[in-house]
Amino acid sequence: MSLQNMTIMPLNRFEQEPRPVLQDFLLELLNLAVWAPNHGLREPWRFVYIDQELGRKMEWFRDEPAAHLIIVNVLNSLPYRQAEDTAATFCLIQNFQILAWEQLLAVNITYPEWRYDPNVCDKMKVTNKEHIVAVLELGYVKAEKVKRVLKVQQRMDREVNWSLLK
Repeated sequence: MSLQNMTIMPLNRFEQEPRPVLQDFLLELLNLAVWAPNHGLREPWRFVYIDQELGRKMEWFRDEPAAHLIIVNVLNSLPYRQAEDTAATFCLIQNFQILAWEQLLAVNITYPEWRYDPNVCDKMKVTNKEHIVAVLELGYVKAEKVKRVLKVQQRMDREVNWSLLK
């Protein structure tokens, strides 16, 4: 499947395969995904991996996904750098999602309210100089289900809203 014609579907649209998402595999994907644009080369992110077993013990996680990946950024006191770092982190997330989907690993990008709860952040080892940007819910999908959905989908013609300044 070419990247140009690929439609990335969220995890909650599919039945999951009952297999774990291994840390080593995620590290491979993350090592490719970190090539996100940030002209300062700050790489302000770090990742917290929670497997399904541990996630079930933490009441704030949904227990359906095979794993969770918490994306944590260092806070920057300069607003423009904070904005650049956040933008670069979302580019990283998009890179990760594309790489994962190629392996039939679906990703839900979530923004739960508990990411602002100091007690939860403390349990997740997120310091007061950091913040949780997003929580990725991860799970493998059944290949036959994906093929069926992709056959039904049609490529949407999109118009780009742009103008030329003269």
